Amino acid sequence: MDEIFKQYGSTIITVLAIVAVIGIITLVIGSDTQSIVYKAFSELIGNFYKTAGGITP
Repeated sequence: MDEIFKQYGSTIITVLAIVAVIGIITLVIGSDTQSIVYKAFSELIGNFYKTAGGITP
């Protein structure tokens, strides 16, 4: 076990960090219409079309 960590320790830490970042991004962005980012982006697009002369997307 100690030999594995000596050889692959930095790789294991890197993989765990990447998985953690992907998990955090998934939690923030979400995968449905109830996520924070989806709501903000939807409002941004809606406001843009309202100020552009009432054109609907």
